[in-house]
Amino acid sequence: MTSDTILGYVLLGLLHQEPRSGYDLRKIFTSTPFSHFSDSPGAVYPALARLRRRGWVTASAPTGGRRKRLFRLTATGRKAWLAWLRQPPTGTDVIRGMDHLFVRFAFMGEALPAEVVVRFLDTLAREIDEHVEDLRQFRREAAAGMSITGRLAYDAGVESYETHAAWARRARAIIMQGGES
Repeated sequence: MTSDTILGYVLLGLLHQEPRSGYDLRKIFTSTPFSHFSDSPGAVYPALARLRRRGWVTASAPTGGRRKRLFRLTATGRKAWLAWLRQPPTGTDVIRGMDHLFVRFAFMGEALPAEVVVRFLDTLAREIDEHVEDLRQFRREAAAGMSITGRLAYDAGVESYETHAAWARRARAIIMQGGES
């Protein structure tokens, strides 16, 4: 299956919630934590056009002399979006794309059964733990050659990963309890 950008998958997730216009989608990016993706027409509209070419979304014809089109997720788009959601987190994801993992997680409750979400969290915690162990090993070997500020900055990074692993375990427990936090 063809893959897309994180922006494309976020658009699919938002369209999974309900049909929306490009303008409505841009407003979401300006008024929510999704703002870091860009609310620019130079990002959103080309992504929507790409999703249309792939057959992942459809757009209504402009109505009443207005250029506003309503975008809808197609069955093929939903299948692609679900495949993206179901991807297990990898070590590379942990190192280079933790924010993207949280975006995927944010949409999971709308479309996936709890056992799939729990499996995602178990894998995420395990991948983070493995990365933390690699980081600790590096620190043991390289600490003598690091400045105090270098060590402290490095330690901050390790602690942030440890916090993410603890969060994944807490989130798993909450989901296993039926979602009551």
